[in-house]
Amino acid sequence: MASSSICALLLSAAVLLSAASASTNWCEPGLVIPLDPLQSCRTYLIRRTCGPGRGPFVPLPEIREKCCRDLEAIVPYCRCGALRIMVDAMPPPAGAGGMAASPSCSWTTQLDLAATLVSEAECNLMTIHGRPFCYALGAEGTTSDD
Repeated sequence: MASSSICALLLSAAVLLSAASASTNWCEPGLVIPLDPLQSCRTYLIRRTCGPGRGPFVPLPEIREKCCRDLEAIVPYCRCGALRIMVDAMPPPAGAGGMAASPSCSWTTQLDLAATLVSEAECNLMTIHGRPFCYALGAEGTTSDD
């Protein structure tokens, strides 16, 4: 009799844990993804799309290596989501009225380039898709999609 009560209790606990984990998005900033993720990748994107800008000059390959290391530190399941969160937090490129100084410096261009950072040509990192690939980040599920 006691064993059936314990089994029922364990089964209830398992169901509750299953339901709780199904509703948790492990890729939320602050859980698996840092709150302000991939600052080095943000620098790399801006540099690739908008040019050197201000501040000390750092060679592009060096910035890319730092970006790849930071991206590699995020679990593969959350890399595409982290890239989307990073781009969402980026300020609009400088220019008149918030518009990009050039089409290559636009937020959309940066979003498109961010999706390729996991590719073989850039960092060659596995993602949720089981290969170094992210869908266009506008199509990726993020924490803002419920």
